[in-house]
Amino acid sequence: MTNARSLPHVFVPDNVENEAAYIAAAQARIMANRAKGAHARWIAESGEEVVTLCCDFLCENGEFAPAEVRDADGWTVLHVTHPLVKASLGEFFGKMFESLRDWGRLTAGQEKAVIGMIERAKQRVADREVAKQAKRDSAKHVGTIGERRDFALSIKFVTSFETQFGTTFVHVMEDADANVVVYKGSKLLGEKGTDIELKATIKEHGMRDGVAQTIITRPKQM
Repeated sequence: MTNARSLPHVFVPDNVENEAAYIAAAQARIMANRAKGAHARWIAESGEEVVTLCCDFLCENGEFAPAEVRDADGWTVLHVTHPLVKASLGEFFGKMFESLRDWGRLTAGQEKAVIGMIERAKQRVADREVAKQAKRDSAKHVGTIGERRDFALSIKFVTSFETQFGTTFVHVMEDADANVVVYKGSKLLGEKGTDIELKATIKEHGMRDGVAQTIITRPKQM
């Protein structure tokens, strides 16, 4: 984003064929040099530690870089946003990033706001972990293996993938007591947020990330 009002007039030589491109390139160089100087002044004012913290956070570098998820062959298949960045994404985060990108620095007020945003994100992430731990502690296995019974469930997550036998759907659901029930098979039971009633057979009692899970099979919606 170029602030043309603050840029000096660009002299265009007579031999330049594309005047607009020449001016745009010249303005970009001017902005880059200004940003470089502004960044150096910012470090002198606030210290390199604070500047690095703000830059790494807004640009998702260093300690705030996305985590790589690799497959069995070592290929990167997914980049997972850092939890603190994910907890802060929004219009304000975008505006602070644009300010840093365009001007090479943040104002004192913006710097304070970004540091505050990081601290609030830390608290939100910590609160979520407490909630997850409480869920891990409270979730129990439902019924007995081999039992066919009725379930009243809420779908919390659903995804699908293709196999040689067709589409397989994975549903992660919860009952009224927040016990986790999982179905993996060829039937789509509903979308995320849907409440359903079904009859199914308990196939297995398992654990995932410390949370008790009841695995079901042969679901029949009621």
